[in-house]
Amino acid sequence: MNTFLRFVEYQTKQILWKIFGFLAGKDVPLVPLPLDFSKISTVLVVRPDRLGDVVLSTPVYESLKLSFPHIKIIVLVDSRQAGILADNPAIHQILTMDRQRPWHTICQLRKRKYDLAITLNKQFSATATFFTLWSKAGMRAGYNHPQNSWAYNIQLPVEGPPSHEIENNLAILRHMGVPQITTQPKIYFTEEENKKVADIMDSGGRHPERPLILVKTGTRVAKWGWKWGKFQTVIEQMLKNADIWIINGPGEEIELKPLIAKMQFKPRLLPLISAKELALLMQQCDLLFCNHTGIMHLATAVEKPVCVIFKHGEIQRWGPRHPASRVLEERGQDSLSPETVMDTLKEILNNKTL
Repeated sequence: MNTFLRFVEYQTKQILWKIFGFLAGKDVPLVPLPLDFSKISTVLVVRPDRLGDVVLSTPVYESLKLSFPHIKIIVLVDSRQAGILADNPAIHQILTMDRQRPWHTICQLRKRKYDLAITLNKQFSATATFFTLWSKAGMRAGYNHPQNSWAYNIQLPVEGPPSHEIENNLAILRHMGVPQITTQPKIYFTEEENKKVADIMDSGGRHPERPLILVKTGTRVAKWGWKWGKFQTVIEQMLKNADIWIINGPGEEIELKPLIAKMQFKPRLLPLISAKELALLMQQCDLLFCNHTGIMHLATAVEKPVCVIFKHGEIQRWGPRHPASRVLEERGQDSLSPETVMDTLKEILNNKTL
């Protein structure tokens, strides 16, 4: 039923967007490129998506600020993801989007004048385009989709070879003539966050001589996740020679506690912490093992390797970036064995004796 409702919601959005485009759409003269950024003082970047999308957008802010220190960068993200951008020195202000209160978002946007607005979504997003239009920016940059070509006067063709999402985001900057590009995602931490994570590390029975593996068994959509029984086999075997801590996502503790209680060798179940704190914890570990889910991009941001299982999605676009990371696929039913995963984990940890 949920799948059907999502389908109906998607189709309704598409119909409403076509009506909106018919009423508001008109040909707009394209802006000459490269842009003269000396005349641009305020830039709005729109990325109202999930955690991984926002993490992978951070090189955009770094590159803009590195190239043009005078520019004030305003970022619009989903309210649930705003925390991951907190304390980023490249960002002047974070605006939050609440899907239940779109007028609140519009009011936030209209409080400031923007010289340039950038929509990062390579896949068409009516939501992102809608709020970019409401910014009333004189110059609007984005990918040229059939649904919104009239909305942008700086247009980047969608066609081209498959690329990682980091490169998809940065391609818009390159198209406009931004000279200094950095590709490494970054997250910035406070002293309070460092202290909290240090306390978690100190209170966890950590064995410094053993590698520390963080494991995330959950995923946003159940059918996209590897089976718990297989995770259990891997965890119990790896616990003989490594410390394993299980990441506790929102609402997962009730399910995870009884499962862990039944295990012969028990990993530590971490407390529920923020995405930023989790990224900082990853920085202290040796490896993240997870399904294809947004938190694997936190590991990319703190330059830690990942062993990730892809049951859906494009690896070239969404895969981890650390050179020691490994991607395992299970597109069919039960095709990936625990033994293959254990061998891969040991390969990544080749500097440790397991």
